[in-house]
This record gives sequence, structure tokens and C-alpha cells, in this order.
Amino acid sequence: AEARLAQRFSKRIPAAVNLAIAKASSESAAYIAQYNVWMHHLVDEKGNRLFPPKMRLLSHWNLRDEIKADYGDTANGLAKQRTIQRVMERIVTQTIPKAVIDNPNVDWNPFTNEVRPATEKDSDAPPPATPSAAAAARPANAPEPDTRYAMLLADFQASRQADPYSPTAPTLIARRFDENRELPEARVRRMFEDVLTSPLVPRVAKSIEKRLGRPLEPFDVWYSGFKQRGKYSEAELDEIVRKKYPTPEAYKRDIPNLLQKLGFSKEKAESVADNIVVHPARGSGHASGAGKRGLKAYLRTRVEKEGMNYKGYNIAVHEMGHNVEQTFSLNEIDHTLLSGVPNTAFTEALAFVFQGHDLELLGLVKPDARSRALATLNDFWGTYEIAGVALVDMAAWHWMYDHPNATAAQLKEATVGIARDVWNRYYAPVFGKRDVVLLGIYSHMIDSFLYLPDYPIGHMIAFQIERQMEKAGNIGSEFERMAKTGSVAPDLWMTKATGAPVGPEALLAAAAEAVPQVESAKD
Repeated sequence: AEARLAQRFSKRIPAAVNLAIAKASSESAAYIAQYNVWMHHLVDEKGNRLFPPKMRLLSHWNLRDEIKADYGDTANGLAKQRTIQRVMERIVTQTIPKAVIDNPNVDWNPFTNEVRPATEKDSDAPPPATPSAAAAARPANAPEPDTRYAMLLADFQASRQADPYSPTAPTLIARRFDENRELPEARVRRMFEDVLTSPLVPRVAKSIEKRLGRPLEPFDVWYSGFKQRGKYSEAELDEIVRKKYPTPEAYKRDIPNLLQKLGFSKEKAESVADNIVVHPARGSGHASGAGKRGLKAYLRTRVEKEGMNYKGYNIAVHEMGHNVEQTFSLNEIDHTLLSGVPNTAFTEALAFVFQGHDLELLGLVKPDARSRALATLNDFWGTYEIAGVALVDMAAWHWMYDHPNATAAQLKEATVGIARDVWNRYYAPVFGKRDVVLLGIYSHMIDSFLYLPDYPIGHMIAFQIERQMEKAGNIGSEFERMAKTGSVAPDLWMTKATGAPVGPEALLAAAAEAVPQVESAKD
């Protein structure tokens, strides 16, 4: 507690600098929050529409999750996935027409990049205003003018203003790893590379090909078929969730029940649930902890007019994990100076534990030895995917520090090149295709200031935590015990929680056991 107190006075960053950082952060967050694609208005050369009316997906979260959902669509799933991949590529390379962003008044063929006035109406949006002469003179498919990378560049320029006032961590990179995560960047990189270069990757890829009955395509980096959905399609899951949670208030009322299913006592579940407020989200979803004891934690997820869909529910369960951790680590810690967890990856890990049980909470699946083996490979493949994304984020920030006077166009070319290079090194040998840019699609890269490494670290931590919970036989009591450890050093926290320091070893060992089980299966 004394060390944490001293750390609060380790630097004196002027208010003007903090204001500049906050301004860049809010502007990039607002940019990302409105980056929707109206899916019914994606058309092919014949004008065919693969997606249903009113489907409005936020990049990257909802686009990625739609790819995952489309594995259950035997009729059009593959065509949908290929279309979304092309949309993602257009966003990363900034060849997406500006006119199609969050605009249901136009139809767009992402393969040819042709844009035309919409021939179907599926929204309440007003018709487009008469364009100015200058706007009318621009091609309908004029690209977004590198805005994505201008936002990232503004984040960097604001962040580096703090560098002179942080002598022990003179870059945002150093502050993120050495101060925020308290894990050296070199160690984190090795952890990622241990997963990315594991000999298990090609074996898991072959299992995926066998299950799909076709060669892997780049979007299969988001393969979700290891996750047990039983007999339920995405549409059926949407219907189940809508009936159960037509409003945010309905989800709020059910939180005590959900927590009891996870192993919390009735009394504890009710007291924690009473501390959580549920609101609809404009963006993807968010969990905001209380600033002091006695205040509430806030859970936000998307709730459409028709009710919460499965994507919104899945996010809500994840955010609920954050809120429960935030409640325990603030209100039940012995020193308020130690409130929280060691770093963001730990709260992500605890949230992943909740999220991984979302279908169980709906009463749709029951875990057994086979489902646990599949869940292990799902965790392994997900970590493999996000580790590469994190390396792209890390390399982009290094490039910006090496080129502090770069333009947005130069940053775009560099970031796209980095995404290709990481893909070619770690993914092309597995997928059989080079120069793919999908690893650059994550919105966090634009508005979250080198946040992405927390996800693969979080997956590794989550796996270590989940295995300990399985040994103990109860999620609720172990979750509470771990969350109440507080914001101590990462390896100390993890050793107290699971008996071993932070690392990928538990995940790799479990995956090595799970691969033969899945390989020998007949399905």
C-alpha cells in the first residue's frame, strides 16, 4: 500500500497535457463509436443482399462477431464471411467509401467498391440532404481520407506530450508495460511468440479444416466452432435472448440469478447485483467501476429496439465480470490504495471467465470432458489470433516514436505494412495466404492507446484462473478470493491465486492434452 501511494506522486504531468490527451481520447472514441456498417446494404454484382434488414454492425466488434455467428449458417455463411472480410480490408486500407459509413441511404459492393443510392429502405434515417456542389462533384465511392490513422496519430501526438514529465518511463510504450502492466515488454512479446510459434497451431488448424470441410481462409482466424452452441443457430440464440432480456432493466433484474448460477451465494449475489447499474450502450459495451466506496458500478451493452440480441448478451456477461471484480476489489480490499487488480489484463481475464459461461447461464449447454477439451482449443485459437493483433499495435506505436513527424498517410502505409508482416510471419504458413491485413482491424488500436496487449495476456491469465476454479470446484468463491487480493504485483497476485506466475504455460499444456482428444473425434 505504501508503494502504491508513492507511485501516485511519481510524476507531475501538467493539466494542459492531460487535457490534450483526454481530448484526443474522446475524439477517437467518438469516431469509433459511430463506425457502423449497414449490412443489408452490402450487395454483390447482381444486387443480391446476404444480410437481413436493419442489421447495423459496429466495427470491429460486431463485424468480427458476425463472422463467428455465420459458421452456423450453412446456406450463406461462407459468402457472408467473405463479404465481411472484404469490408474489414477496406477499413484497414482506408479504401472504404466515406459515404457508406453508418449510412443506410446507399448500397455498396465491397468487392468492386461501387456505391449507388439505396434501392431498399430499412431504417428511420432521413433521406440524404441535397449535396453541395463540391460534394456532388466527388465520386460516390470517394474513400475515407485516412481519418482512421489521423485519429491514431493524434493519440500519439497527445501522449508524447507527457514524455518529458515521465523520466522513469519516457514513452507511452514504457508507461504501458513498465508502469501499468508491470510486465516488461520483452517478456510480454516472448509470451505472445510462445503461442504464435507453438507446434500446436498447425495441428489445431488441421482440426478446424476437418470440421469445416474446406481449406482455411483468412477470416477463420476468428473460427468459433470449438464453442459449444448445441443445436442453436445465431438467430435462435437472438430470439432466446430477446425474450429473456427485452430491456436493460430485465438483464439487471436477472443478475442475482446469473451470479448464483456461477456459484456465488444468494446473499453475495444480491449484494453485488445491487451495486451494478445497467444502461444501453451507444458503442460496443463498457464496464465502469465506482470511483469510491458507496458508489455504483455501471454496465453498458447494446440493446436494440426489439430487445437484447445474443451479441449484446455475450458482451453484457463479459462486462458483468468486470463489474463484479470492480465491486470486490474496491469494497472488500483491506487498503483502498490497493483497490483494483494489478493491471487491465487481470480484469479482462476475470471478465473472460464469466463470458466463457454465457451459454451455461442461459441453460443451453452442460460442460463435460469433451466440451472442456473444445473450450481449451477455443481459448488457444483465440489467444493465437489476438496475440498477432497485439504485436501489430505494439509495432505501430514503435513506428510512431521512430517517425514522430509522420503524416496520417505515412502512418497508414506503415500500419498496413506491419499488419501484413505480422500475418506473413505467424499466420501465412498456417492459412496458406500472404499479405493479409485483417490484424489491423481492431478499433482499440485507434482509440485505446496501446490497450490490445492486455487481451492475449488476459486470455493466458483467464486460463490459469479458470483451471484453478475447476480444481476448487466453484467459480464464485474463487473469483471473490482472487479479486480481493488487490492491486499487488502481477506475479504475486497470480501466485497467490493459482500457484504460478503469469505466463502461457498452463494454456499450452492444456492445449497439448486437448488436441489429441479433438483429433481423434469422429465429428
